[in-house]
Amino acid sequence: MIRIAVLGMGLMGMLHARILQRLRGVELVAAVDVAATRLDAAAREFGVATARSLAEVIDRVDAVSVTLPDHLHVEACVEALGRGKFVLVEKPLATTADACARILAARTRPDQLMVAHLLRFDLRIRELKRRIDAGAFGRIDYFRIHRANTRGGVKRLGGRASVTAFLGVHDIDLMLWLTGASIVSVAARGRKVFTGQWDLSVAHMDLDNGALAVVENHWLINAASARSCLAGIQVFGDKGTALLDLSTDELELATDELGATRRVDSRNWTHDGGVGGGSLRRELEAFVDAVRDGGPMPVTGEDGARAGAALNLVEQALER
Repeated sequence: MIRIAVLGMGLMGMLHARILQRLRGVELVAAVDVAATRLDAAAREFGVATARSLAEVIDRVDAVSVTLPDHLHVEACVEALGRGKFVLVEKPLATTADACARILAARTRPDQLMVAHLLRFDLRIRELKRRIDAGAFGRIDYFRIHRANTRGGVKRLGGRASVTAFLGVHDIDLMLWLTGASIVSVAARGRKVFTGQWDLSVAHMDLDNGALAVVENHWLINAASARSCLAGIQVFGDKGTALLDLSTDELELATDELGATRRVDSRNWTHDGGVGGGSLRRELEAFVDAVRDGGPMPVTGEDGARAGAALNLVEQALER
């Protein structure tokens, strides 16, 4: 039995706990947060012990799922890794290259750390990866990936993160993973619309395989829009083209109680604990399998650090 604590009981922490509690061979030991209201909600739903700090539960677990705000990842990961625990940490691994390096250096053994880049577990994207690796599109000349959310994300984060750090890291990681390439140079333009953080970012990247990649992110969609996400991937090679619409695979609801159209994500996760499946479940199952079987982790710490370094390059280019 693998004993796991979830650290940070916000939206993602509750989702992680909901799935982990239903995985075979896993015991959800504790929910950890500094907010009493969140701990009360976790205790009611999961019936597990609660704690205000990782130190209170670390001796009782084999692994930790870190779903804290980005700037708190380093301290939690370093503490858990240094005590020999397995760690799954939500993306981004950390907010700077130095912080990523601190986390990697804290590992006491290989395959101890996994970074939760959720979209790698989308079955459509995995199929695209398989075909790119098989050479179906030949030499890739142009790769475009874009993701936009509503302005609600800005309000929820309260200026805590830029759109590049919150959304763009998904797409930067996918671009690096799908192409298998490295970044040679970056040029970027953006706008700070709502806060002192970047709310719009368009980055052009020259890759070492000769391709041009464009990564576009913003959260400018009006809050009244029925569609909460616009996203997709386009791959153009000398032997073929791939077009993947990631904008929606949602259950659309319109009821008297809701008062407006509401779309519920049924591809990445569900808020119904009784419903299995989705990319998040596949991600958590992959982490548990790696812990049980001794690795390797499907998304390594180095993968997370690479995406973090690329994210830094984009934000540096935005400031030029």
